[in-house]
Amino acid sequence: MMRWNSNKLLTVVAWATLLFTGCGGGESPDPPAIIDASALPELPQTVNQGEFPRGAPRAPVDVRIALVGEVRGELEPCGCPTLPYGGFTRRAVKLKELREAGPLFHLDAGELLLKGFSTDRSRDEKTRTDAMLRLSNEVGVDLWVPGPTDLIAIGPTKLRDINGPRRISASWQNAAGTALLPPSAILQKGGIRLGVIGLSAPIQDPDIRKEVITIDPVVAAKKALADLPDDLDLVIGLGNISDEAAERVVSEVEGLSALLKIRSGQYNEPTPSTLTDASTPPVLEAPDRGRYLQVFTFRAAGNPDRPALVYPEARLWRERAISGDDTPFEELGSGRNLVGVATIPLSKDLDGGQIGHQRVDAALDRFKTQSLNAAALRAKKAPAQNDPHYASSGGCVHCHSSEFARWSLSGHAQAWMALVTREETKNPECLSCHTTAWGEPSGLGELSASGIRKFKGVQCEACHGPMGGHPDDGRVRPQPIQEATCLTCHDEANSPDFEFVSYLRQASCQGGSPMPGVAP
Repeated sequence: MMRWNSNKLLTVVAWATLLFTGCGGGESPDPPAIIDASALPELPQTVNQGEFPRGAPRAPVDVRIALVGEVRGELEPCGCPTLPYGGFTRRAVKLKELREAGPLFHLDAGELLLKGFSTDRSRDEKTRTDAMLRLSNEVGVDLWVPGPTDLIAIGPTKLRDINGPRRISASWQNAAGTALLPPSAILQKGGIRLGVIGLSAPIQDPDIRKEVITIDPVVAAKKALADLPDDLDLVIGLGNISDEAAERVVSEVEGLSALLKIRSGQYNEPTPSTLTDASTPPVLEAPDRGRYLQVFTFRAAGNPDRPALVYPEARLWRERAISGDDTPFEELGSGRNLVGVATIPLSKDLDGGQIGHQRVDAALDRFKTQSLNAAALRAKKAPAQNDPHYASSGGCVHCHSSEFARWSLSGHAQAWMALVTREETKNPECLSCHTTAWGEPSGLGELSASGIRKFKGVQCEACHGPMGGHPDDGRVRPQPIQEATCLTCHDEANSPDFEFVSYLRQASCQGGSPMPGVAP
């Protein structure tokens, strides 16, 4: 193939100009002078997109990772959301299938333990925390980076000692400046060595902030990376830092192939990489609530700390997994790390007829039994002195018959029947939102026929508070309906379209009008 230097190129251009300008007739101009190219400014070099950037080629190694994050106390799928996905049983079934295809690392990016977004320790939080940790062990979580609400659920002192998945965080130190947890970990399966650094979000709870200091994520990441060995197949970050902090880390820290994290507000779909932005590690997120498994296949054929390219051809990844044919990846992947992303819903297709998750089901049954027993004991207790007790809607209807009639036509009144239809009438995860006064002193405890008849559905006292003694006892007054009361059930996970005023119009026993003090 003929190659042209700049002198020859300029000469040809000059002669071509002469020929075209001379075609119009008339006197021929003088022959052009030969231009000295060395006197011209140097032209910018063209980037060869097919060669940028590559490291020293090595035999490709597949590093497969199944990621969850922001599970937030969800033990099993709720039937209320539009997409009732998730649950530890379905996760166990899918993970078993994935592991049959080869080594798989299962990682949790944090915010695991507390139900919803609440930062309050509820009466059942220890039971739930114990169940979440036990179930995470049962499904084989290899590594967990605790988030701020996880620290609230456990407390700094117990964080090291609890019987849960292995945990790391380069972000947190105690008041003496000592690391609260190991900053990084090396995971090894099937001869594959994965280096992981943990990045936890800052603590918001004022009491815990007295005990735990949060280090800047860039500083924490650089320090943790410096301590990792060189003989790794891949190096990644894992955690629950914000989008802004994540962008700082991947922009300012060298040594990561990718950063895996929970979503920050809105979930961000993986963005395919281009060769021009391959100098920055991709930030890859996990959908919330454990309703999906985010499965990454890293084809590591470059330096373990070289930024990975997100290669979006899902069909090629699937065909490669089935046939083992690596040919389509050889040219692009030589000396590079590629990653393919598969978002797998944990749907009802994974229910029934599966084996290998008996221990998971046993742990779930144990949690339910403990919760039911605890609720029954609390309901038997008499209310504290001067505290009102629950009367049920049967005590309200005598004076508020028109309001009762309006309520009886609402979805709140039919909440119990939704559990009957789904055969979930003994599931404590559902009872708190589909009955009234579940587990409260003088409320619903034992699931007897009389107890269910008295407290089934979302009744008056679910919104207005216990009204036993009203109207004779002047101290007992209905409480105004607050948005916070609704959000205990109408949370982002199970009621994503909730909007306080419009929902209140539908549910109000006042004929569709808002409560006093609520904007129309």
